[in-house]
Amino acid sequence: MSQERITQEPADLALAAQLQLALLPRQAPAALAHHVIAARNRMCGAVGGDFYDFLTLNEDQVALVIGDVVGHGVAAALMMAQIMGYLRSQSGARARPREIIRGLNAMLLDLGERTGSVAPCSLFYAVLDSPSGVCFFVNAGHPRPLLMDRPRGALHHLGSHDLLLGVEPIEPEEMCHTFTAGQRLILYTDGLTDSASPKGEHYQVSRLRQLAAGHGEDSPQALADAIFEDVERFRAGSVQQDDETVVVVDRV
Repeated sequence: MSQERITQEPADLALAAQLQLALLPRQAPAALAHHVIAARNRMCGAVGGDFYDFLTLNEDQVALVIGDVVGHGVAAALMMAQIMGYLRSQSGARARPREIIRGLNAMLLDLGERTGSVAPCSLFYAVLDSPSGVCFFVNAGHPRPLLMDRPRGALHHLGSHDLLLGVEPIEPEEMCHTFTAGQRLILYTDGLTDSASPKGEHYQVSRLRQLAAGHGEDSPQALADAIFEDVERFRAGSVQQDDETVVVVDRV
C-alpha cells in the first residue's frame, strides 16, 4: 500500500499543479477602457501560495487581486484555492473592498479554528473604475504597491497596509486613489524582493524601483518580463526559495 502511494504522488502533484494553473487567469482584461494590464507568476515548486485575479464587476469596473499565502507547497496551494474560490463566490460584496476583506478574514479565522492552525495570508484587493480612474483598495499585510508617474519618472509607494489575514479579527482600512493618464501601478509579492543571490544578498524593493524607473516607456507586459529576467539574473543560479508574482497596470 505505501509503495503504491509513493508511486502515485508525482502524478498527483502534477495534477495539482495543472489545477492550480487553471485557477489563475488565462489573460489580463483586454476590454477595460483606459487601462492596459499584464501579469506574471512563477512558483518555486510544482504548486505554491501566490495568486492573482481579475474579477469583472461590470463593463466599467474590475477588482484587482494579488495575494500570498504564508509558506509554499501543497498546503499553501490548497489555501490559495480556498481564498480564490471565496472571492469569486462573493458577487454581492466584490465591489466593496472593506466588506469582502472583512468576510475573507472571518472565513480564514473560522478555518483556522476548525483545523487547529493559523492560516495567514497577505492580500491587496482593489476595485478600479475605468471611466473615472478612481480606485478603492484594502491592503492586508501585502507589500505596498509602487505607483509610477511615467511622464516624470517619479516612483512612490501607494497607501499603507493592515495586518495579515487569518491571524486575528481586523477592521480593514479602505483607501482611495484616482489614477491619471500616464500613471502605472506595480503590484508584487515578496518572493521577488526577497530573492537571494549566491552571496546571500536580497533583491530588495530598491532594486525593483530602479528597474521600474528604467523601463518607464515599456509596456506592462515588457516590464513584467524584465522584472522576472532581472530577478533570475540576480539569483545567478541560486535556488528559488519563494513564489513570485507581479501585476502591472497602466492608465492610458
